[in-house]
Amino acid sequence: MESASSMESGYVSLTEDQKAREMAKLQSMIKDFVKEVLRGVYLDVVLEDGTLMSCRCTMDNKLSTVSLQVRDSVRHLCLTNIQEICSGKELRNIRTTTPLDELCVTLVMSNDQCVSFKFKDVQAREHFATCMKVLRLALE
Repeated sequence: MESASSMESGYVSLTEDQKAREMAKLQSMIKDFVKEVLRGVYLDVVLEDGTLMSCRCTMDNKLSTVSLQVRDSVRHLCLTNIQEICSGKELRNIRTTTPLDELCVTLVMSNDQCVSFKFKDVQAREHFATCMKVLRLALE
């Protein structure tokens, strides 16, 4: 019979082998993401009125700054200035007038400005959000 604490938490404990496999999977995912973003990836940024605009997203070699290029304009975001990375249901906690949905990821900056991206599906959204969260945590 399970103890009350393990039933309440809802967490399933992994064996050491399973933990190692999950960690290897995460490391591989981050490595692939970094390779892509160093070269530059195109993302749809959500404008305040809800329209989408394609932007080129790159990171510097130190993985400390994200650069977003829309046409001739470039905006640099220091990862240490990102307070929160929200996606899916977490978006309800953000105060913004920008129309967002379950396919969006929002970077909440320390100056309370937000940058939101929209993805083609939940899997792509979660991939981006997870990788950005790991890279952000690595700078702490």
